[in-house]
Amino acid sequence: MTWNLSSVTWWGGKMKLDASFIGLRTMVQFSIRKLLLHRRWAIVAILTLLVAGVMGYIATQSDAGISTASDMMNLLMLTFLLPVLALIYGASMIRNEIDDRSIIQVITSPLDRRVSYLGYYLSLAVVLSILLSIITAVGGTCFFLMNGWSDGATELILAFIAVQVIGAIVYSALFLVMGVALKQPIYLGLIYVFVWEGYVGSVPGAIGEYTIRHQLQVIASGLVQDGSIATIGGDGGVAAMVLIALSVVFVAIGAFLFQDKEVM
Repeated sequence: MTWNLSSVTWWGGKMKLDASFIGLRTMVQFSIRKLLLHRRWAIVAILTLLVAGVMGYIATQSDAGISTASDMMNLLMLTFLLPVLALIYGASMIRNEIDDRSIIQVITSPLDRRVSYLGYYLSLAVVLSILLSIITAVGGTCFFLMNGWSDGATELILAFIAVQVIGAIVYSALFLVMGVALKQPIYLGLIYVFVWEGYVGSVPGAIGEYTIRHQLQVIASGLVQDGSIATIGGDGGVAAMVLIALSVVFVAIGAFLFQDKEVM
């Protein structure tokens, strides 16, 4: 049996692709396990109890209704918890491994660094999506258990979970690249979250639209029928494409920086 050059090249490329896929899957599984078992789970538990307590208390107020639940979920979960939790996990994920030199095991492996970076990103996005979905479900459930399970309650919770997942995908890409590019990413991350997203995002006019939070709220406005978030104008499809494009750009930049990162 004879093999020509094109056949050898094709099989070589296929074997390399298969090896990269197996390496990526292993990297994602290991990183997910590491993130979920990290001591940061205590912070997540405290935040979950805080959200549950606040949502349960607000639900007992005389004028509380499904619109109140929508506004509180927008304020607590979409505006505050989503970017803060993404910052806590994303900015430190690779940076901590660089600082304690455990990253050596990754960069000396046969797996391409860009594939390894993609593994970091996918695992971060998955873990954040899981954690945020749980917190959102707990907060929304506490509100409606205390206030009465009205029509549209389940749909409201599911809508915010969906938007939280989209947000986790984008913020993961943003804060992970900060962790690669900066020695102290937490400071720039805090400025971004509380100044750009928090203050600038609240300024009336066009400038407030240039934030991830606003684009997420535009998407949410097409899914939620109650509360002030439902009145936000914009095209949810365009907002989703903008966020997808941002995620791809951030991941590409991060992979490029990680490829050439000096960590020795």
